[in-house]
Amino acid sequence: MRLALLLGGPLLVTEGLKERLFGFRLWAADSGARHALALGLPLELWLGDMDSSPSWLQEALAAPRLLLPQDKDQTDGEALIRKALELAPEEVLLLGAIGGRLDHTLAHLELAFLLAEGGARVELTDGLTRTLPLSPGEHALPLEPEAPFSLLPFPEATLAVEGARWDLPPTRLKATTRTLENRALGPIRVRVAEGRALLHLFP
Repeated sequence: MRLALLLGGPLLVTEGLKERLFGFRLWAADSGARHALALGLPLELWLGDMDSSPSWLQEALAAPRLLLPQDKDQTDGEALIRKALELAPEEVLLLGAIGGRLDHTLAHLELAFLLAEGGARVELTDGLTRTLPLSPGEHALPLEPEAPFSLLPFPEATLAVEGARWDLPPTRLKATTRTLENRALGPIRVRVAEGRALLHLFP
């Protein structure tokens, strides 16, 4: 199963993104449902308390809804992600998950690791940039030559990189810009010896 979860942050809708979603089932959290209209794709599930979905959006979308109470101890986005976890998907795209509100972005990054630790391939995107959560282990990434990327410990990790303009031997990192704005020579390999990391891909 492949799921695309539409969250409330900004999303640049492109033809490439629409093609990327072929074969994905679309779920939305509250105002994230507006992205379904921009994508021109049907929603399978619309979950939330609807406090940030204006009446025009609720009238425009005829999607099955799971209503949540407004007084709760998690966001609608987290509730959607945890519901996705129940189905053990093989791949999850978190659309509208980064950018916009910093507090929500940080929460989505943390929740992405829950999905990854459950066995899913996970990607967060705003339609322009992409972020991949990297758990401990070896990660082979098929990047094009000169593709820019940043590698960030989250919040600290022992990391190594091969196949980049600036390779990195196994190094303990925390709160650093040392591994930002690198360039791939082609496919790269990232080793997360300890901790967790984020690979950020941008134009």
